[in-house]
Amino acid sequence: MKYLYLDFIVSPYSDDACDVLSAMLSGIGFDSFEMSETGIKAYIQQDLFNEDDLKETLAGIFLPGVSFSYTIHSLENKDWNAEWEQNSFDPILEREFGIKLNPRMAFGSGSHATTYQITSLLLQQDFTGQRVLDMGTGTGVLAIAMAKREASEVAAIDIDPFSVENAQENAALNNINNVHVQLGDASAIDGLFDTIVANIHKNILMADISTYVQHLVAQGTLYISGFFTEDVPDMEKTAKENGLNVFRTYSKDNWAVMQLVKK
Repeated sequence: MKYLYLDFIVSPYSDDACDVLSAMLSGIGFDSFEMSETGIKAYIQQDLFNEDDLKETLAGIFLPGVSFSYTIHSLENKDWNAEWEQNSFDPILEREFGIKLNPRMAFGSGSHATTYQITSLLLQQDFTGQRVLDMGTGTGVLAIAMAKREASEVAAIDIDPFSVENAQENAALNNINNVHVQLGDASAIDGLFDTIVANIHKNILMADISTYVQHLVAQGTLYISGFFTEDVPDMEKTAKENGLNVFRTYSKDNWAVMQLVKK
């Protein structure tokens, strides 16, 4: 398949800004990433690339004082996902938790602190008999983690068709048969859930949290991640405005996870 790669310059450079950029790009079809001295190289299938979507995504990243620029390059016809998997993928989730992944993107593979942290947290919980939702499922790892902890019904939703396919593949790879993956955004959520997990960028979480609450049972739990520890006060304020109590907050490498409970 034909691929493009975009060479992003992040100014001023920081690992945190590159992490946010990677997370946002994964939501519009970019499926693998490579660090560079000045930013990141991001890879996408040519037929999935839409520069208007890219510009809108970059405009939605609110990091004061940080700017992004890019150049677009064509690549030879080659399986670049396989190349990334072979040379860059660290199967940390399989090594530590027994979750196998055939990853198609860096964000969601477990190599990122936020994914590792929330996966570890979910595997310590008991979801026996629960109906649960993984919103923005990506590789499907959080849905798989909840299924492994005995959730009776697992819904998973993502806006990217590529992620939907990958999540389905990974559920099968782990012999999980009760994860149901569908294409869509928060408007696709149907029914009530005992637990909802959303490992997405801060701006999306703040925009959609009211929808998540509408689909939580009373005393249901919402786990949110994908934002920095300095964003926790903003997320706490938004949570309380939407009828959620903050039960616990966790952090790893400046990335936060919040466990919220519906009043």
